[in-house]
Formats: sequence, structure tokens, C-alpha cells
Amino acid sequence: MSEILENSADTADMAFESEDGRKRRSERSREQIVEAMFDLVRGGELDPGAARIAEVANVSLRTVFRHFEEVDGLYQEMNRRVKEDVMPIVQAPFNATNWRDTVRELVDRRSEVFERIMPFRVCGSIRRFRSSFLMQGHQDFVAMERSILDSVLPEEVRANIVFEAAFDTALGFDTWRRLRQDRGLSFDEAKETVRHLVEALLKSV
Repeated sequence: MSEILENSADTADMAFESEDGRKRRSERSREQIVEAMFDLVRGGELDPGAARIAEVANVSLRTVFRHFEEVDGLYQEMNRRVKEDVMPIVQAPFNATNWRDTVRELVDRRSEVFERIMPFRVCGSIRRFRSSFLMQGHQDFVAMERSILDSVLPEEVRANIVFEAAFDTALGFDTWRRLRQDRGLSFDEAKETVRHLVEALLKSV
């Protein structure tokens, strides 16, 4: 009887260890898939397919789909990681004591943030018209951009739709992407261009 109980206990232990091992392997595979997605996008492959992700992650295509039944799931994880990286910068208090200097500080801050998120934003933009999640993420990002800007601008500037839109355009991600990708400017050149735009606007209000 004692031998039967011991054998049952051993079998239970083996089953637990087997289940625990499968869980660890599954978590490791998921991490490899997410890292592969990040590496591909950072490296310039802005619309990698599941097969390419599986290749770089060194897992099967079936494993990719098992962890992320829809590719949106992978983009959700990527979005979460990007936010973790940049939100401390976005939410940091400004050092300036007047709105004009705060806008100037915003140029430096957004240049850093936009540079970090640019490949991931472009990646999402490629697919957003096929994905309600990515479209909503785009709309939320644009709304956050404008909300932060409006918290900096004085009421008389916000009340003028032309001035507010001009600041929003000069300090928006789309302008940064155009300068960096379409015009091929360096980071410093793009930031200096935005500074010139902002200074011109500051002089006009």
C-alpha cells in the first residue's frame, strides 16, 4: 500500500514538473516572439508578417499564432512596451515657468519621444486601416498630443483655431516623420527645423 502511495506521489510530482516546464517554455516562446517583432521593426522592417516573425524568433509559425491568435495581439504587446519606454518622458513636469519657454521645452521633449517611437508608429500606421485596435491607438495618440499642447498654450492662443492648429502641426508626429523620413534630415536638423517653425509662431502671437 505504501508503495502505491509513493508511486502516486511521484507521478503527481512528475506531472507538476511537466506542466511547469511547459509553462516556462510557453513564456519563453512568447518573449522571443515579442523581441523578434521589436528587432524587426527597429531594424526597418515596418510590416513584418507572421512567417518572418517566426523565423527571427526561431519558433514555428504555429507557435506565433498560438500565442497571438490575431496579429493585433502582437501589436498590443508592442504598444504596451513602447508606452513603458516613453511615458516617463511624456509625463515629466516641465521646468519652464512661462508658456513660451514651455513650448520650446516641448520641442526638445517631443523630438526625443518621436525619434524613439517613429518606427513603431509607422509600423502601426501601415496596418491601422485594417485594424480597429490600431486605428483607435492612432486616434488616442493624436488626442494625447493635442491635449498636452493645449495644457501648455494660453487660452487666447487655444481660442484661435488657426494658431492652435499651427502649433499642433509644427509639434506633431507627422511633421517629425516627414522631416526625418521624407526629407532625410538628421535628428539634429529635424529638431532645429521644428524650432524655427515654433519660434516663427511664437513671434506671431
